[in-house]
Amino acid sequence: MKNQLSVGRKLGYGVADVGASLSFVAVNTWFFYFLVNSVGLEPFLAGLIFILGRLFDAILDPIMGVISDRLKPTFGRKRFIVLGAVPLGVSFALMWLSPGGSQVTQIFGSLFFFMLFSAAYTLVQVPYMALTPELAPDYDERTNLTSYRMGFGTFASLVAVALPPLIVTNLSGVATPVDALPSAWLTMGIIFGIVCSLAYLLAAASIREPARNTLLAPAQSFWTEAVSSFRVYGFKTIFYLFIVVTVGLMIVNSLLPFFLESNLGLSGDAQSLALGTFFGVAILVFPLWNLLGAKLGKRAALALGLGITASGALILVGVSASTGSLGEVTPLLLAIFAFTGVGLSAVLLFPWAMLPDVVEFDELASGRRREGLMYALFTFGQKLAGSLSVFANGIVASVFGYQQGLALQTPDTLRAIAMMVGPVAALVFVCALVLSLRFPITAQSHGEARAKLQKEAVRRSASQLVSQKEKS
Repeated sequence: MKNQLSVGRKLGYGVADVGASLSFVAVNTWFFYFLVNSVGLEPFLAGLIFILGRLFDAILDPIMGVISDRLKPTFGRKRFIVLGAVPLGVSFALMWLSPGGSQVTQIFGSLFFFMLFSAAYTLVQVPYMALTPELAPDYDERTNLTSYRMGFGTFASLVAVALPPLIVTNLSGVATPVDALPSAWLTMGIIFGIVCSLAYLLAAASIREPARNTLLAPAQSFWTEAVSSFRVYGFKTIFYLFIVVTVGLMIVNSLLPFFLESNLGLSGDAQSLALGTFFGVAILVFPLWNLLGAKLGKRAALALGLGITASGALILVGVSASTGSLGEVTPLLLAIFAFTGVGLSAVLLFPWAMLPDVVEFDELASGRRREGLMYALFTFGQKLAGSLSVFANGIVASVFGYQQGLALQTPDTLRAIAMMVGPVAALVFVCALVLSLRFPITAQSHGEARAKLQKEAVRRSASQLVSQKEKS
């Protein structure tokens, strides 16, 4: 039952994640920072914009998933990618246009552009991700295909977190992003938006979409289908696991620019070096996690990666507490980011490699393949959890007196930022570790499910053949 994809097809599929991760990670890492320090909103209001935009985005995901599944036999999934690629790039660029006027205008303007981007992102990303189990039916091949996608995605994530401070500080002629000009942020948005659109269009030109099978069972109402998904073997566990993982990642992502700038006192160039090491190591060790996933199983490998990530967060905050503002990137700091990057690689890879394995169990239970809905609910949870995490960060920053537009903050503010990036995030990752070990699907059980589906397909073919002979 092996179905090996060529390297060319894996590369063609994976390149779209440059657009997905570049836009998604840039928003998660820098948009909250941009709203606070460039637009000039209070952290609470910036967090409110983030959560409202993400809630709108999350609601669209399941709807798009059902549409993608139901139109798959006649319309396909790739066409959604082609239709949405350019709107995605344009809407991403508009997000970094700092609205002028009153604070009300700034709030509603930023929220509108964020919601516009969210709609375009959902249009292309849900159908794109639903292609994973269709392109790679095999248990281990899915991990391999996902590692290609995450390799591109992690590289794009590196660019998304490390390049903005370089762009905005150099264009503005300043040392730190907090002093950057609004026009510099808009330039960054335009550059990233163009790359995002091109990445999706290149992938669409490279992907050969699998044959569109007719649905085996009649479609049900949207609500019935969404609820029934949580009764599918393994889905509830991976859904909750991914929510917890996302909370941990988003707590760190959205506060990391503040931590590097205020707690460690790093310039824009130094921040890029530290973050480049973090994500660069994550990219380099994907092949290692591929091997460990095949040897140990996906859930055990993910648990190991979560343990490393939690330890790295604690070590980073512990070093900053003992040394104070470093002002430069030291070898010790680079070593900590490299160590944590090893764990990050597994945390990014395995949840997305585990989700496709649920699809066959869903087909056994429902009689239909609903990849679009599965991935849509997954991203729904991701966005909901991420928005709540950023909103929580906004509340913490407001309560502990973060002053927008300033690199230097009070000791109470610095302690609050360090607490969220270190102990709080580490605790969340430990909770995810426990959940990962409870995921029930293994290579053996997935192989058995595929064998049952293959026998059922043979039985249906034989039945249809007999029926045709009787009619003739």
